[in-house]
Amino acid sequence: MKFHTMGTDEQRYAFSKPLCITSALLSLIVLSLIWLGISQRISTERDQAVEAAMLANSNLTIAFEQDIFRTFKAAEQVAAFVREGYLKHGAAPDLQQWVRQHVIREDMFTIISVVDEHGTIIASSQDTSPTVNYADRDFFLAQRSNTQDTLFISRPVLGRVSGEWRIPLSLRISRPDGSFAGVVVMAINPAYLTNFYRQANLGANGLLEVTGLDGYTRGRKIGNQISFDQDAHALSWFTRRTSAPTGNFKDDADIDGITRIISYRTLGDYPLMAVVGTSYDEAVAAHRHRRTAYLLVASALSVLILCFAASLILAMSRQRAITLALQASKAKLVHAARHDPLTGLPNRVLFQERCLRAMEAARRHDTLAAILYLDLDGFKEVNDCYGHATGDDLLQQVALRLAQHVRAASEDTVARFGGDEFGIVLNHLASQDDGKHIILHILAAMSQPFTLDGAEVRISASIGAVLYPTHGADLNTLIGKADTAMYTAKHAGKNRFAWWTAARRQTG
Repeated sequence: MKFHTMGTDEQRYAFSKPLCITSALLSLIVLSLIWLGISQRISTERDQAVEAAMLANSNLTIAFEQDIFRTFKAAEQVAAFVREGYLKHGAAPDLQQWVRQHVIREDMFTIISVVDEHGTIIASSQDTSPTVNYADRDFFLAQRSNTQDTLFISRPVLGRVSGEWRIPLSLRISRPDGSFAGVVVMAINPAYLTNFYRQANLGANGLLEVTGLDGYTRGRKIGNQISFDQDAHALSWFTRRTSAPTGNFKDDADIDGITRIISYRTLGDYPLMAVVGTSYDEAVAAHRHRRTAYLLVASALSVLILCFAASLILAMSRQRAITLALQASKAKLVHAARHDPLTGLPNRVLFQERCLRAMEAARRHDTLAAILYLDLDGFKEVNDCYGHATGDDLLQQVALRLAQHVRAASEDTVARFGGDEFGIVLNHLASQDDGKHIILHILAAMSQPFTLDGAEVRISASIGAVLYPTHGADLNTLIGKADTAMYTAKHAGKNRFAWWTAARRQTG
């Protein structure tokens, strides 16, 4: 039971546990209902905001996928047209004239070339150096071994004709016998792939990305920043693609520390995937404004309920204050009457009660109980040398060490009689040797050094011991015999113990 003072000593409140628990439970139920409702509302609105963002992103990804498909399908058609002209006439077409005459009208391709089986450019929509050779380029090597008539979409490279970063797109040229005759290659600016960003409202931190299934981006745009040929193997949408070709999820800041809602789709006709991402914070911004309002309302209601509950408890507790204060004072007096004020150990009165309890248990269970009388060796010298305050510190350390070396599970008791004398009762002993074993441990503990104000001090103990019922059945007689045995141990050289015997000689 706790007493809280407010103002003067007369203004005390004694809190009843049942009252506090009942009031707390009722308040907790009401508060739980309020906060549960608010939490569910907040969670529902957040989930709805995320779901709406995922749906919007999913629709944008479909549109983005179609935009990418149209781009590469147009490239494939132009390449097939150039290849057909080359194979039909058996000579390289004049691609520059085709561009001027608008035979080739796609302006997204910065350059279109026909390359023979040796990697030499034999026709181009731009003037090219005769020393330029593509035999070592990935697109050329891929098409040379390609047995399918498919468009190869290379990773971005630094163009040998334009001197700028471009994505080569190539189509194989095969002779009638199927042998390799070269490639039609065209180049596209990586930034062109993310022009869709201007059509989509992705916010300040939106993400638009085209990634090859080889794990490298063909184009990426985040806000106004454009990049390409980035390693995407570790990105969550790339790793998810292996198990799900399309998907929507919340991404934990894989790229730049910004959490986004991601939608992705794998293209069916080309080895690419389209990725659209919007900022999670932007998606839930409106929800967060409402969330703040909900929390303020819930907090205000919580404060009102808690204030009402506290007022009720205080009002009902004041009438119990005086009675409980008197009970507490009585309990303190009872404790003080049965415990040593310096060490907190039981005093002689409580020790005797514990001894009687131990004797009754020994009688009932046909076991033994031991009563020990302990006197410190060398305590007076410490007191004289260091002063009474240090002596009190030593007695407190001795009390703690003694309490640590008796058996708590057996309800052994350590008490202080006064000065440097202590009593110990050992319960439930099977034999005299059991008591001896414990006593030797206590002696060993007492012989270890004590630290007093930074100085190391050594003392020891002399212990007298008696057994119930072996050495008697009267408590006062047994304590007197233990006292006598203690002097026997002290006269025998100290730092030892002695069982009581009529001859006073049995020491250990």
